[in-house]
Amino acid sequence: MKKNPITLDSTVHRYFAVHFNQKVWQLLSKSSITIEEGYELIDYAHASNLHWRYAGNQVNQQRGMYLIARVFLAVGNPQAALIYAQKCCDIANKNIAGIKDFDYAYAQEVMWKCQLALGNMHQAEKHKTACEKFGNSIANEEDKRIFLTDFNTEYKKVMKGSEKARLE
Repeated sequence: MKKNPITLDSTVHRYFAVHFNQKVWQLLSKSSITIEEGYELIDYAHASNLHWRYAGNQVNQQRGMYLIARVFLAVGNPQAALIYAQKCCDIANKNIAGIKDFDYAYAQEVMWKCQLALGNMHQAEKHKTACEKFGNSIANEEDKRIFLTDFNTEYKKVMKGSEKARLE
């Protein structure tokens, strides 16, 4: 007799998606992180995005890709960040239902910072210009203020520990 697999309902998935997302932002708000916290950031960002797959929609997936890219930038791995940043942009460019003006700005912002970290100055400048254009068009003043703070933030964190300040 075959057993039915245990599945979580969308309420449980949503709880964990939000919980792990908040853990990421809590760690990212620190001025420096340990090597272990860097690994936790990566795990939390992926866990949040996985749970959004079951409890959210494409907007949540786009924002999850942004979060993962930002985490990889914070831990000094722009190559990995670029993979998720590109997916973030791809989803945003589909003009999906529910996407907000700031989602476009953030998609370009993370692409800009990935390209900059990789030394691709021409691509970085292209994305920075698009980022500024989308950022200036954010209608809600509070959303715009938050975006401008992030726009001016360097994501790489100083990591303290026995390993080099880079997680791959």
